[in-house]
Amino acid sequence: MSKFCLQCGAALNAGARFCGECGAPVSAASPKAKAANHPPAKKSNWMLIGGVAGAIALVIAYYFIFLHDDASSGLEDRVADQPVEAEAAVAKVYYAMLEANIRDKASTQGSTVLGKLPRGESASGKVILGEDGTSDWLELADGKGFVALVNLSEIQPPELSKMLDDKKWTANEALDVWAQPDPASTLIERVAAGTSITLVGLTANDYVEVKLPKGGVGYIAGGERIAKLASGKPIAIAFNANTCSFGPELDAMFATIGNRVRANYKALENKEYPSEEARSKALASIEGRSTFQKLERNFEGLTVTAIAQHYESQSVYFAEPASRVIEVFRSKGLRIGRDGSIPSSDLFAAIGSAAGEGGRYGKSDLSCGV
Repeated sequence: MSKFCLQCGAALNAGARFCGECGAPVSAASPKAKAANHPPAKKSNWMLIGGVAGAIALVIAYYFIFLHDDASSGLEDRVADQPVEAEAAVAKVYYAMLEANIRDKASTQGSTVLGKLPRGESASGKVILGEDGTSDWLELADGKGFVALVNLSEIQPPELSKMLDDKKWTANEALDVWAQPDPASTLIERVAAGTSITLVGLTANDYVEVKLPKGGVGYIAGGERIAKLASGKPIAIAFNANTCSFGPELDAMFATIGNRVRANYKALENKEYPSEEARSKALASIEGRSTFQKLERNFEGLTVTAIAQHYESQSVYFAEPASRVIEVFRSKGLRIGRDGSIPSSDLFAAIGSAAGEGGRYGKSDLSCGV
C-alpha cells in the first residue's frame, strides 16, 4: 500500500482505505505496479492509430497510382463526348448590289417590306437560313429586318457611268457573265445566244451590269457595243427566195438605196466631160460598186449590222456567224441546205460568211440576186 495519497500527497495511516485529507480511495497496488500496467495500454492505442493511418495511406497511394489516370481519362472522355455548341455567328458587312427590300422576316412569301437598302449601301449582320429552308438571308445587326443575301455582296458595287434603265436585250451570241467587271473575277455563268437579258448600266471600264435570273447582278464585257445593239429597234425579216423580198421594212430600205444609186449615176451621166472617154471612165467607176448602209437592229436574237445593194443582188449582214444565222432562219421555217443555200426557182439565195468588202460590216450575210 502507498504511504502517501496519490491524489493530494498527504501521508496515509496504515490500513486506511481512504485519504484522511481529500477522501480519495487508496489503491492497493503500488505506484510502480500502476506505472508498469499503464505503458502497454498507451502503446497498444498508438499502434492501433498507426495501423489505421497506414491503411489509409495505402488506399490513397493505390488510388493515385492505379485508379487516378483511369478516372481522369474517363472524365475527359465524357467531357469530349459532350456536344460543343457552335461558335456564335460573327457579324459581317455586305453591300446592296441593287436596291434591296428589307423584310420583317427571312422570306419573300408572307413577309412585309419594312424599307429599302439603296444600291451600294452597307449593312451588317449574320447570315441565316431563310424560312424556305434553302435561301440565305442577312439578319440585320440592329434587329430591324432581313435582306435576301442574293442581292448583297461582300464587295462594294462599281459606279455606273450610264444607266440603261433595265432595258431588255436578246443576246446575239454566247456571253460570259462575271461576278465583277473584271475577267479575273469569278465566272458566274455563260448565257446562250437568244437569251433575254436585263441591262442595268455601264461601268467605266466598258462592262455592262446585268440582272441575274435568280437575283443579284453580273457583268458582261463590251458594254458599249451591247448598249448600242440594245438601243436598236427590232426589225422584221420575211425572206422570199423566189422574189428576193426581205419584208416590207427592208424592201423599203433597199428601194431608198437603189434610188440614191440611180440618182448618183444620172448626176455623173449629165455632168460635162472633156471627152466621151472621160464620161465612160467616170460612169464605169460606179458601175458594179456595192452601196452599204449600217444598221443597229435586232432580229430574233440576231444583230442586223448593215444592208447592201450590189450590182445585181442584195445582202443583209449580221454580227453572228453563218451557223447561228442559219439556225435562227431554220427555226422560222426557212428551208436551208447544209451549205447555206436556199432553194429558189430562178434566183440565187444563201446564207454564208461575209466576204470582201462586206466583211467589214458583219460576220455573215443573207444574200439574194441573179
